[in-house]
Amino acid sequence: MALGARTGRIDPVWTASIAALICAAPLLAVAALGVFGPWSDYMAHIATTRLPAYLGHTALVTSVAALGAGLIGAPLAFLVARCAFPGRSVFEWLLALPLAMPAYAAAYAWYDLTQAAGPLGGVFPTVRGPVGAGLIFALTLYPYVYLLARESFAGQSADAYDAARTLGSKPFEAFRRAALPMARPAVAAGLALVVMESLADYGAVVHLGAPTLSVGLIRAWAGEGATADAARLALILVAIAFLLFSLERSQRRRARQSAASGRRRPPRKAVLSAPLATLAIAACTLPVLAGLIIPMARLGWRAMNAPVARDLMSAAGNSLMLALLSGAVAAALGLAAAYALRSGRKRAIAAARLAGLGYAVPGSVAALGVLAILGAAQSGVDGVWTGLFGGPFPVLLTGGVAALIFAYQSRFAAAAIGPAESALARVTPTLDAASRTLGATPAQTAWRVHRPLILSGALLAALLVFVEVLKELPATMILRPFNFDTLAVTAHNYASDERLGEAALPALLIVLIALPAMIVIARRITRTEAGR
Repeated sequence: MALGARTGRIDPVWTASIAALICAAPLLAVAALGVFGPWSDYMAHIATTRLPAYLGHTALVTSVAALGAGLIGAPLAFLVARCAFPGRSVFEWLLALPLAMPAYAAAYAWYDLTQAAGPLGGVFPTVRGPVGAGLIFALTLYPYVYLLARESFAGQSADAYDAARTLGSKPFEAFRRAALPMARPAVAAGLALVVMESLADYGAVVHLGAPTLSVGLIRAWAGEGATADAARLALILVAIAFLLFSLERSQRRRARQSAASGRRRPPRKAVLSAPLATLAIAACTLPVLAGLIIPMARLGWRAMNAPVARDLMSAAGNSLMLALLSGAVAAALGLAAAYALRSGRKRAIAAARLAGLGYAVPGSVAALGVLAILGAAQSGVDGVWTGLFGGPFPVLLTGGVAALIFAYQSRFAAAAIGPAESALARVTPTLDAASRTLGATPAQTAWRVHRPLILSGALLAALLVFVEVLKELPATMILRPFNFDTLAVTAHNYASDERLGEAALPALLIVLIALPAMIVIARRITRTEAGR
């Protein structure tokens, strides 16, 4: 990092540029490989055979996921934010916990429950195909819609809703015509996040027989060895993801403007009668049961009746190590970007915003970009080494732990910027001025004044990335070293061999490890909103 020559202060342009480079480099490498890489017959073949199916499945999966997540998340957000009933304070954070459940783990459980030989076979349709995959995403990803919509509903003025009720509208009609339109930007932003996560998934769609563009990308790379053609499929995926990312950012801005302009009188919570309170409790309980409790119970039952997977402890250790390292690095990058945004300098802000684009890049794309970077580095080093010693460089720069951390930061560091930025907002300019007046250096100010105020935000950022890395599958599959498995890879390998019993325990362990972190995250977000 660069230091100011006279002030000794870390230059935010440099820190933000480093974060932006880490997040953007894999995507730039994929773009270069897709444009300049060699062409083969495989791309022409897939364009006329499988590509239409990939696109169709992608559209259907994401549409069902968005519709389901919206129907679950938005009404529950209004119920929790604007109504009073027994258990509401618990459901505030409990409804966010299905984010701890990987979609592929829920897919294993629900397919096993509803297949012909399963306990629910014949009672419910078998969860499979694009519609089944979309429903799984809706159950595990609706918290994105719920959290954003709840914040919007809680921050709305009561005037519009009360006016609708005064004019004779029933509660649902007042919700539909007054409250929901003001929260629509937040709901749309949450839906965009749901769709981006659905686009990035590999494990659930391949297990349920709904191959999407993400599956096509990995098949092109692993099955055909057509890396450049895989990069071209990745560019299609990225184009869709960036379109949605742009929508998400614009909707967030509109949501903030709506909240700022409409917050005149805080809404009163409507006290529900006993029958309505019972219905509210049931409505809040069902998504948690379907998205978290029932899949966990089925995986636990399966695990108790199957042999333990080989090297499970090693895989668990690898998962924890990668998640902890990635969380720590992402928190540092998030703080660097947050300081850049706080500086107000245009170049620093532009670099920080570029770092924030990484969340729109699916894991498989980030991994492919890292491979392209390592391949280019290997070629350059081989050329120099051959000139000096007459032979290629003896070390192969392929996938490894460092490459995995690189890919995870490209994918998830953007998720750490928001909490870090919110935490740093609590450090007002007057605190900095007071510290300087008392003779503190910038380093002393950062340690004594900033650190206590931003520590909780940095921890929240690290926990968010910790949970995401635990669940990440495609990037880990592509970049992991030989004989280096994680819980996600172990579960996927057994599920691919139709050995769901052995896959159940590693999948369940992911949830059990992620759940405490997710509880902390959900309760922290709830307390932050309550202190609005």
